[in-house]
Amino acid sequence: MTTALRFLPPLAWSVLIAWFSGARYHGGATAPLVEPWLRALLPWATLEQIAGAHWLLRKTGHVVEYAVLALLWRRALAGPDAPWRWPLALAVLTAGLDEIRQALTPTREGRVADVLLDGGAAAGAL
Repeated sequence: MTTALRFLPPLAWSVLIAWFSGARYHGGATAPLVEPWLRALLPWATLEQIAGAHWLLRKTGHVVEYAVLALLWRRALAGPDAPWRWPLALAVLTAGLDEIRQALTPTREGRVADVLLDGGAAAGAL
């Protein structure tokens, strides 16, 4: 695989992350889609528990997104023997830029805690 093509997967994944962090996918917008499924799966749960499960599902999305991104960067940069620093730095940079973008989006909030969660997921994957 040529060097340029090796960068396509992490760049495409970064675009997907940006798309999901846009104005259309804030918690209030995903709740009507996700919470009915959660109520069906957890009929005994209170509204607060359903909201908590929705929050947990969204944070799990962060973990998966950034773990995969870090692994894609590692593969693109040199494979499994690559030093972990550059893939981690690129994943954390992506997380930081994404949260800044969210802070500038009216329906979203940028959170330092999410950058820490994303960075932790990337580090754990590496």
